[in-house]
Amino acid sequence: MSNALSRLSAILANPRRTIVEVVQVHSNGTTTVRHADGSETTVLGSDVVASHAYMENGKIIGEAPDLPYYEIEV
Repeated sequence: MSNALSRLSAILANPRRTIVEVVQVHSNGTTTVRHADGSETTVLGSDVVASHAYMENGKIIGEAPDLPYYEIEV
């Protein structure tokens, strides 16, 4: 495998962590969250009491700080 391909594989292998807004926590261990683009999904995890959370591979992994953010398209 080439060096460039090895580096690309190493980057892509890392799980993607995003910050989502908590919409509703359900009693069955799931949470409805809103993404930055406005779409909503239901993910695993219900131990969040804050308004924002870290999500990784479709699971809530912890609370995220409620900080302002900006999106920049390149």
